[in-house]
Amino acid sequence: MRNGKAIGALLFAVLALGFLAAGAAVPRFVTGIEPLEAMVAVPAAVLCALVGIGLARRARFAFQRSLGRIGGDGAATVARALSLVALLLSLTAALAVGVYAVLALVLG
Repeated sequence: MRNGKAIGALLFAVLALGFLAAGAAVPRFVTGIEPLEAMVAVPAAVLCALVGIGLARRARFAFQRSLGRIGGDGAATVARALSLVALLLSLTAALAVGVYAVLALVLG
């Protein structure tokens, strides 16, 4: 495969999922870090997911423009799907943290 954009998109998609997994796992294994503190990984995951979606789109465009000679169509499709999943999970986590913060302020 010579489509570097597809490889980059796949790496950013996996990185976004990795940020989310780290944000969920760190409070369990590191003492002194609360779950709310570990959610600083959510904006990084959103950013990586958006970059992954953009690179996947560019990779698919390059694939079509070269009439399939450069390859990477499958990797771009997988990267787009993983990036969308990471983006949806990130937005869900951000919404949950926001609701928690509002409830903490109101009930606090």
